[in-house]
Amino acid sequence: MAQTSETATNANEVDFKLLRPKNYFANERTFVNWLQLAVTMGGLGLALLNFGGSGIRVRISAFIFETGALALIVYAYATFWRRAQRLRRGDRGTWDDRFVPVVVVIFFIFATAINFGLTFHKKEYIPPLNSLMATTMSWGRIQWRS
Repeated sequence: MAQTSETATNANEVDFKLLRPKNYFANERTFVNWLQLAVTMGGLGLALLNFGGSGIRVRISAFIFETGALALIVYAYATFWRRAQRLRRGDRGTWDDRFVPVVVVIFFIFATAINFGLTFHKKEYIPPLNSLMATTMSWGRIQWRS
């Protein structure tokens, strides 16, 4: 149980100066856990890129996972730095984050659904051609696909 300060007006308020090492280490543990998740997400993206075959579908899926991993690294660092600043100042308040874990889960579901959708979608994408593209792609001869 945490010790409270003598100057605390409310019994629920904790003097964080008494708990500094514990809170610093908790902040570092949280940072490392977010980084572990980001490395896992990046590993999924690299595995898709290396072992998923060739083609734009695999690259799109890998890009989505890698972008999410980089965003998670940036978030983890920003959160770690912000909480470390609050610890140095001795701020009180809530330390939990209820929004980002939900966003990460939704992102995983979204990225996995896109990966499955791109994997099992057999129709090949043929971009629409206008006359300029058709002329450029055929070196001056207009060839239309039927």
